[in-house]
Amino acid sequence: MTGKTAIITGAAQGVGAATAQRLAREGFNRFLLIDRAEDALGDVASTLQGHDVRTLALDLGDIDALMDRGARAIGDLGAVDMLVNAAGTTARGGIADTTPETFDMILAVNLRAPFFLTQLATPLMRQGGTIVNITSMLAYGGPPFLASYSASKAALVALTKSTANTLKRDRIRAFGINLGWTWTPGEQRTQVETHGLPENWRETVGAQQPFGRLLMPDDPAGLIAFLASPDAAMMTGAIIDLDQFVAGTVDDNPGAA
Repeated sequence: MTGKTAIITGAAQGVGAATAQRLAREGFNRFLLIDRAEDALGDVASTLQGHDVRTLALDLGDIDALMDRGARAIGDLGAVDMLVNAAGTTARGGIADTTPETFDMILAVNLRAPFFLTQLATPLMRQGGTIVNITSMLAYGGPPFLASYSASKAALVALTKSTANTLKRDRIRAFGINLGWTWTPGEQRTQVETHGLPENWRETVGAQQPFGRLLMPDDPAGLIAFLASPDAAMMTGAIIDLDQFVAGTVDDNPGAA
């Protein structure tokens, strides 16, 4: 995959950052990294020395900025081989307590932004180009306090399928990764500050998982690299459950470590 170009959102930490680093190791040499956290974005860019790395500090919930500054940054690339929509918000909100403002923000970041990034990037995509949307196992239906988030990810699954169907004759492929519980710096803050878990929750909760740990950002990054590779050239539209639990089944020993 030498000499390819990738656009990655949510690139300042977690899955986005790990994906940029993995694709660089696989031969990608040009990147547009997008995130609202400008300083952290620069830190990730500094780990990709020897590559052509461009950064764009952008709030993906701001549609005007996306269609202006985002469009110009993407257009300046000239040609694109991959778009990874890894940015997202996990803002809490259930049926009873989600405000219209929170609902609109969740949909704007988790659904509207991937839609218009796809619209902007695909005219520049070479044949064999790949789009990967980070969806969620909660697209099947999540806990009550993540109803709005679950709805946004379910819609993103449908968008991914439609994108794959629309672009198949252009030989551009699209995939979704239904991500299971994954540790990231952002998830660390959420679990400690919002849910009151101890700082070492990753180890204690991870030990209770079927495979003995939580997913880490390198897990989806590896799958994304596979989807970009020639080994996945004859597939498109797949929604892949990257999880150690099987959707639609019941755990016969839920308390087992």
